[in-house]
Amino acid sequence: MKKIVSILVGGLMAAALFAGCGSSAAYKDGTYKASYKDFDDHGWKSQVEVTVKDGKISDAKFDCVNADGKLKSQDADYNSSMKKVSKTSPEEFQPKLAADLVEKQDVGKVDSVTGATNSSNDFKKLAQAALDNAKAGKTEEAVVENK
Repeated sequence: MKKIVSILVGGLMAAALFAGCGSSAAYKDGTYKASYKDFDDHGWKSQVEVTVKDGKISDAKFDCVNADGKLKSQDADYNSSMKKVSKTSPEEFQPKLAADLVEKQDVGKVDSVTGATNSSNDFKKLAQAALDNAKAGKTEEAVVENK
């Protein structure tokens, strides 16, 4: 009986040790940013900010900025014209993509938004770059080559 208990306790300790080792792949706490190197053909540069707390994604932000520092999500004319054509707009889909990442904790599981496929792909690419830095604990902004 003692031998069985010893084997069970040893097995539990080994399992706990391996579970602890798995957490080394967790993200390091902090705020991580990624953006494209250049502005796109329409004058916007996509940018993502991901916050990690207790090894998990606790917040994410996604937007695009122009050369004047104006955010796409706050550009009423852009949002209105895109909404007419695509049935969505940056003020709608950008927070949705960010919330989906926080909920799912995995870029690969983030759903693309219909009508904003290119922006969805931009978000995923930049979020992955920010999270790669979060795994390594690199706090400098990841600058990603445009498509």
